[in-house]
Formats: sequence, structure tokens, C-alpha cells
Amino acid sequence: MTGSAVAAASQQDEPSAAVAVVDFSNLCPAPRSDADMYDGLHAIDRVVREAIKQYWPRISELHLRLYGGWLFRNGQMTRQWEWALLHLADFRTRRDGLRVEPEIAHSSVWHPSTRIVGTFRNARESDSGRAAQKMVDGLIVADSLRYSLEGKPTVLVSDDDDVLPGLLAAAARPTRRMIWLRKRALGQSCNDHWLTSHSNIEICHAPGWPTW
Repeated sequence: MTGSAVAAASQQDEPSAAVAVVDFSNLCPAPRSDADMYDGLHAIDRVVREAIKQYWPRISELHLRLYGGWLFRNGQMTRQWEWALLHLADFRTRRDGLRVEPEIAHSSVWHPSTRIVGTFRNARESDSGRAAQKMVDGLIVADSLRYSLEGKPTVLVSDDDDVLPGLLAAAARPTRRMIWLRKRALGQSCNDHWLTSHSNIEICHAPGWPTW
């Protein structure tokens, strides 16, 4: 097979769709209004689009899953969910050849019909006595592994080292490249060297997040 034929075959094998698994509450904590929520969504939309353009320029569809403390233990939506719903349609667009489909992640892709409640606990409900999110990191890792096993180009967007074990698990299998998109640059986490030895995981620095 000639070099041009190999290149053509490689392009045909390249998928047209990718997924972004985004820890919204980690990257844009404690939005105080729907305007703050819009700024956070705008920052995520910008940095994810830039990463997709850089690493997978032929991707035309992006499934953007937003994770956070969306539901109280009684199943009611938090204000953050309500604010996000006001703006999601603004980001459901095609721009520069990439169409983004945003979604509030309230269940796992392993069991999409199972809505997980209690991802946000107020101070009275929390074991620590402080308002906090629960199960979000575990959900992000589990879903990232699912997409990795399916061979989908995946961007994991979080600045939390709690996602590292899931990335190591994904790196142990021959999958398509996964991007860890975060605020910190390469080398600013004490375990980065465990990932840089794997060709299918890449750490990408994305500055410019909201500071409310």
C-alpha cells in the first residue's frame, strides 16, 4: 500500500464525533447567578473547542457532558442546574465546523436510565458539616472509562487529581488518545510523570477560567 493510500485509510478510520466529560463544579465552583453560570459554560465551550480543533481537526460533532452537584437527595434540582438549563441552548450550535451538543450529566452512561440523586449535599446533610458535592468524581471516572473502552476520542476536563486513577486505567488499554484538559500546566501535579509515559493520554493546559 502506498503512503497516500495509508494516509487515506487513516483518515477514513478517524471518527467524526468526540465526547467531553466536564467537571463543571471543579472548574467553575460556586456560581452566584445565572450570569456566572453563563461565563462558566462559555469558558468550557471555548477551551474544549480549541482542544478538539488542535487534536482532532476532522471531528465535526461533540457530545459535551457537564457533571456537578445537580441534584439534592430528595431529587430536586439545585439552582446551578436551573441556571444551566437557561443557557444550554445557546451552546447547542455549529461553529467553525464543530457542532456541540451539551447535556447535564445526572446519570452514568453505563446506566443512563438511573438518575443519581444526592450529588449535592447542603451543610445539614453533609458528613463534613459543609455544603459539598458527592459521587461526581466517581461518575466522571466511570464514564470516561466507558468512552475509552468504546474507542471514542475523549476530553476529560477537570483540575482535580481524583480523576488520575481513571486515566491510568484508560491508559492501560490500547485506545484512542484521551486528553486531560485542566487549569494546571504539565508538571504541576506530582503524578504527571505516570501519564506522560503513555502515548494515548495527553495533558493539555487551558488557562483563562472565571475567577468569581
